[in-house]
Amino acid sequence: MKWKEEMELKMTEKAHRESPAAKIKVWGDTLRNTVSRMPAEGIDVVSWFVSVEKLFQQLGVPAELQSILIRPYFSEMAKLLMSKCDTTQAASYESIKCFGSRSYTSPYLYFEKFNTRVRDKDQTFGQLSTRLMSLFDYCVQSRKVGHRCDKLVDLMVYDKIKTVVGTCFVTRCFP
Repeated sequence: MKWKEEMELKMTEKAHRESPAAKIKVWGDTLRNTVSRMPAEGIDVVSWFVSVEKLFQQLGVPAELQSILIRPYFSEMAKLLMSKCDTTQAASYESIKCFGSRSYTSPYLYFEKFNTRVRDKDQTFGQLSTRLMSLFDYCVQSRKVGHRCDKLVDLMVYDKIKTVVGTCFVTRCFP
């Protein structure tokens, strides 16, 4: 009789360890000291998502838990935005990342930040260069240019026309 009770206890413990709640607790504890809070500045949100995604890959966090595990690190604005989004969007990390990136940033914001960025007093030229390259890369990615040089030239000319002529005229003429 004692053997049967021990087996039932072991099976119950195993079922508990494999439950979603137990997995969330284990992974949540793992991430607690490694994930930073989401920045309030919109332009930094994209790089935050990139760093979180790299961390998920390094640690092997299961895809089905990522959307749940990331929520405690959201900024207040992100929590508000997520409360208004469709529950199917909130179910996957990729959907959350896309929704969050779109809500906080725009291609024009990247372009504007790239063009107006100046060196901070405590920033090295290498850090400034890295920041500018990231902003430009985000701008190109958000405009879906890819790695084609001709599309990049079109984008640069289009953005220059926007700054010279004005955004209202250009957006009516060029979709």
